[in-house]
Amino acid sequence: MANHVSAYLSVHSISEEGQKVWDEYVVGTLEKSRTPNDYEVHLGHFLFKCDKETGEFTDWDFNTMCEEVGAKWAYATDWDEGGMATYSAWGPIGGLAEKIAKKIGEVDPSVGLVLTYEDEFPNFVGVCTYNKDGEDVDNTLEWEELREIMCNDDEELAKLWDEEKEEWADEDAAYDIMCDIQWDVIHDWQADNTEWSIV
Repeated sequence: MANHVSAYLSVHSISEEGQKVWDEYVVGTLEKSRTPNDYEVHLGHFLFKCDKETGEFTDWDFNTMCEEVGAKWAYATDWDEGGMATYSAWGPIGGLAEKIAKKIGEVDPSVGLVLTYEDEFPNFVGVCTYNKDGEDVDNTLEWEELREIMCNDDEELAKLWDEEKEEWADEDAAYDIMCDIQWDVIHDWQADNTEWSIV
């Protein structure tokens, strides 16, 4: 079962007018919502009103957060004119990414955003593209598929997998190897599987 999911929403293609919307809506909302002691900003600020004194949302709604952002809680940890890094509960911030893409799409019909995401285990990883109409193509890789790719890429790791028992013959040795190669394999897979329905 997934827990924290890290994601990065990047600007792939954008016009000058579209960039203005990103800067005002995404960067502007996050900068305006951050207090001097904050290193992260709750993404509920894109949806709800916040009491500046208490820092609490006054019209918070759990279902709206899940539907419009994509997770029951989510935070941005870094952002600029080219992207936004986030972490969230159970799933990526697909709903918010779609909302942002559609908003930019009102002035920039050729906008393209890319969301890469990884569960912390990782139980799953993925990459999703967005255009003016919202979500375009979402490709997800489950843990078993990721393990298979890593075994295909690393002969030593492959020898440690017991296909019959469906477990590692030496779990510690396998995890040591995966610690070295796992994230490179994930990022390569995400790059290779960033797809658009219309090229």
